Amino acid sequence: MKNDFLDIVKITYFTPENAKFYRTPGGFAGLNAFLPKVGADDLKEQEDGECIWQDLGRVFFHRAFPYELPDEFISVLDKDSKEFGIIRRLSDFDDGSAAIISAELARKYFAPHITKVHSVKERFGYSYWEVESDRGPLSFAMHDTFRNIAKITESRVVLTDVDGNRYEIDDVLALDGKSYRKIELYL
Repeated sequence: MKNDFLDIVKITYFTPENAKFYRTPGGFAGLNAFLPKVGADDLKEQEDGECIWQDLGRVFFHRAFPYELPDEFISVLDKDSKEFGIIRRLSDFDDGSAAIISAELARKYFAPHITKVHSVKERFGYSYWEVESDRGPLSFAMHDTFRNIAKITESRVVLTDVDGNRYEIDDVLALDGKSYRKIELYL
């Protein structure tokens, strides 16, 4: 008996033919999809597996590869983070659907881009940052600073503050000399 991964896991890929994204009355992303009947509480499919158009209501998006492939392999989830399916490529969808998905992803993955570091002060296991960003001046605190700076590439880093907010430095080598020296220890 051969156990193949594809026999164990069933992945539904959303395409313009089986998925129509829309804005809910509250302004969130919603989905009409051509799928086997989905139970509202547990995503169990009906016994016969016959596909029908159904309104799945509000949906959420999660990038499988947020830095390498931000517009590919986007998971579509319900409010309990159970997956309905995956969008293979955002570019496969029409401008209206792509705009809805992109707006939701931009909100979820919002991360100001740091352009200058004014100061970094350490106190009692926390570091306190004063920076300039593409969104203006910012102040934030980080606990266990070394663990909360992730190197995405040799020069690109993502910082996560005590509240879980993310900040990006696209290229640490492009920072001015004073800014770079203030963060060099953490890199």
